[in-house]
Amino acid sequence: MQDQPNAEYSSGAGCLTRLYWMFLGNALLAMLLVWLILNRPKFPCLQDAGYLLALASLVAVRYVDIRYVNGETGEGGTPATMADWRKYSLLLVSAGAVAWLAVRVLIPYL
Repeated sequence: MQDQPNAEYSSGAGCLTRLYWMFLGNALLAMLLVWLILNRPKFPCLQDAGYLLALASLVAVRYVDIRYVNGETGEGGTPATMADWRKYSLLLVSAGAVAWLAVRVLIPYL
């Protein structure tokens, strides 16, 4: 008997959404934070807007993943629900905002 591939991984969109919200988007956030720490530009700068847009894009891509591409939880195997999306969004936006504020407010005084 031949195994059938997962329906959500058989499409390129499903694979790209998971790749973005699990790795690429978070890597982008980390790189922008490191750039802000190392260069300490005046507020506001283009990288501030880029960071906030990347944060918003992670929330939006995760929504698309769950709503339209039958996304799964990060542990795999179980389908994600909108409750999972709300929890992910709250945690990501809270942690992202605290990290950004710490870099822009606290680090210049150190």
